[in-house]
Amino acid sequence: MGSVNANPADQNLLQGSKFQVAFSRLPYVQFFVQAVNLPGITANPVVQETPFIDAPIPADKMRYDNFTMTFLLDEPLWSWTSVQDWLKGLTFPDSFQEYKNLTIQQRLLTANKMPQYSDAQLTILTNKNNPILSVTFQDMFPVSLSSIDFSVTDAATTVKTATASFAFTNYQVSRAV
Repeated sequence: MGSVNANPADQNLLQGSKFQVAFSRLPYVQFFVQAVNLPGITANPVVQETPFIDAPIPADKMRYDNFTMTFLLDEPLWSWTSVQDWLKGLTFPDSFQEYKNLTIQQRLLTANKMPQYSDAQLTILTNKNNPILSVTFQDMFPVSLSSIDFSVTDAATTVKTATASFAFTNYQVSRAV
């Protein structure tokens, strides 16, 4: 019987601070990103009923968790308001003009014909800052934006952050070669 090599070829461990994010719709925000997640996937099994036991069988659909991003807030709040404007344009709570503004904003930023969506890319880097994995998100849009808390008890050096969550259709993973 032949031997099996159980030692991985690359024994470097992944570092959580080695990543880059690029949004086609939020170019300003990407410079302030502090944390992101690579969304998990759920495939709930379908139950096949039998007279004896209900047997789980593999699911026919996947469901992605939301992509969540925490970013620093710049003093004029461009990073926060760019996400807020996008979210407001999707829901147009005050008038239909907000959706028209969404289309105008999108035209200024990208050539995407569907103004409610944006593609995004998460690049995971090695410990030497070389790309190792690229995750491309398709048809992404914001679903939540956190509040900003202000307090006179905060130190002057405390930098505020916000968190935004995004839904998307799919993501593709590719390895950098």
